[in-house]
Amino acid sequence: MNHALQGGRKASLFLPPLRAAALTCCITIILAASQAWGAVPMSGFNPALLVGHKDGAFLEASAFAADTVLPVMSIIDDNWNGRFTPKEHNLADLYWYAGSGVVARNWRVAAFNRGELFVDSNRDSIEFIYSVKKKLDLTKGRRYQADIRMRGWTASGVEVSRGASLDAVLPGLSAGLTLRVMMPHYLQYGSMSGAVTATGSKSYDYDLYLDYAYGHNILYRVEDETLGSGYGYSADLGASYRRGGWHAELLVRDLAGALMWDSVPYTKAYAVNPTSTTAPNGYQDFTPSISGYEGKKSLRQTIPVKTDLSLGYDYGSLSAGGTCIFVQGRPRTWLSADYRFGTVADLSLAYNIDYAAFSLAVASHGFKVGATLSDPNPRDARALGAELSYLYSW
Repeated sequence: MNHALQGGRKASLFLPPLRAAALTCCITIILAASQAWGAVPMSGFNPALLVGHKDGAFLEASAFAADTVLPVMSIIDDNWNGRFTPKEHNLADLYWYAGSGVVARNWRVAAFNRGELFVDSNRDSIEFIYSVKKKLDLTKGRRYQADIRMRGWTASGVEVSRGASLDAVLPGLSAGLTLRVMMPHYLQYGSMSGAVTATGSKSYDYDLYLDYAYGHNILYRVEDETLGSGYGYSADLGASYRRGGWHAELLVRDLAGALMWDSVPYTKAYAVNPTSTTAPNGYQDFTPSISGYEGKKSLRQTIPVKTDLSLGYDYGSLSAGGTCIFVQGRPRTWLSADYRFGTVADLSLAYNIDYAAFSLAVASHGFKVGATLSDPNPRDARALGAELSYLYSW
């Protein structure tokens, strides 16, 4: 049963949501990269490409972590160093997939562990958090409009894919379908909105609204964070078309995707700051008054739909093209080139416009390894990645 929240919790309510992506990155950053059959990081496996694909068994591990405001490692380390570049709309992405399975006769069956976390925030939210974190003076009287949203989860499951040639309809056309079921393990799912007003160079008032379901509460301490059981499902639809040297692909991922939780910790509350004390650094520490409800509830967590659009051209051993990945209506755009050294090796290079990141991958004899960086120094990179996969053909 829900119960009224108690006041007196330390006022860090505004700060942790942005850092949620980085904290989750710590779990998986070692594996960071693009998916094994995806052309670029964060792209998915298109079942339409099963047509004509080699039969075999495969292993793959992949993920991608990026942030538009600060270097990823500076958020993980919690020092917030590096070039600060807030925009009107700011993104933090984390996406990973690890799986193994078999491919045979245009079918693919795989067991997987996967997760994703997408954090969206506005300029005011980021500028306020950064100012407080770096102990910068606030502009007295400025009103910061808070708007932060998180959509994240992890799960394990099984997926089945089937590709089919549609040459009878249109030569060069193929299509495919993936169906998956999964068991979720963790979630960060919610939003924070409201306003913060600077009352002095190092003091502020806030009035915030929180709607938040979680596997671990990153805002304040909660005695019982036990997650109930659940199940999930989603589907992918893909299409591929080739004519001459041109090729185009469409993939819509996680259609009708949802995680059905029978019980999750949940908070729906307002927070204001009626009392304060002065910290040694000059900033005020607030003891917020929190009114609302906290307890357990069943939840239908919607999985965001991802849409991949690709267009390219093959000229001999060289291929070039572009991919645009839409997540919650926001595009992530990649330009790519690929060179094939006969049957010996394949070299791929991609560039992401949003994060100014390069991705380099080499494939040979069934192995594929790659890395993604937006800066030669990983500690200064706003995008991090690496890829490792193997396909044993028969």
